[in-house]
Amino acid sequence: MSIMNNMVLISGQPYQRGSILSSDEQPIKTISLSPFFMDIHPVLNKDYRVFIEQGGYTDPSYWSTTGFKFIQEHNITEPLYWNDPNWNGDKKPVTGISWHEAQAFACFVGKELPTESQWEYAAKGNDNRMYPWGNTEPDLNIANFAPDCEPVEFNRSSTDWDAHPQNRSPFGCIDMGGNLAEWCLDNYLPNYAWDDNHVDPLCILDISFDHVVRGGSGLHDENYMRSTSRDNYPPTVRDNIVGFRCVKNITE
Repeated sequence: MSIMNNMVLISGQPYQRGSILSSDEQPIKTISLSPFFMDIHPVLNKDYRVFIEQGGYTDPSYWSTTGFKFIQEHNITEPLYWNDPNWNGDKKPVTGISWHEAQAFACFVGKELPTESQWEYAAKGNDNRMYPWGNTEPDLNIANFAPDCEPVEFNRSSTDWDAHPQNRSPFGCIDMGGNLAEWCLDNYLPNYAWDDNHVDPLCILDISFDHVVRGGSGLHDENYMRSTSRDNYPPTVRDNIVGFRCVKNITE
């Protein structure tokens, strides 16, 4: 394990993707991934501010054609909750951003969104842990979530990325369970039957289709924080339940 520029190098033996707990997490298969770097923490408001201040929302070179058209048609120039003190602290993960905005930021910093197989391996490693921190049942000292889908506070807010130091994956990635779910690169399909290769899998059909999110949020219950749990949203959703982190793929 090697750390560089607030990222961690993730490599290791093939791992078992999926679980028996949900039909959309099957079939369980052994997956091989090329080594990659992943952000230790989600992209924070202080990180995203640089993208805004350096003209990220006006430079089409960072955007897909579909994504740039989306922000222009809706006059989007910043995240939806950018001026809300419940969400805009420097150490809080940026939220209120669409998949298109997350992808554009990743391009801006020379990275990519993680595939869901990369995200899952970074969360659970080879020991098949139930949650990023292990097999201990979640409680509010470990993560920001909604037990039984009942938010603890009516006026919900996110927490700083380091507010729950136990919430750490086997590779040292922090805040992967709860707080904010995280966009992945893949389109969502209801199972893994499409994957007949099992090496660096990626499901991209059309970027306008729903995309996978992982990890659960402050509105989600214990089940969504499982390392194998899958959820999905349209790429235009800009709610306060989703953030993201980036990866840097290693190429020859």
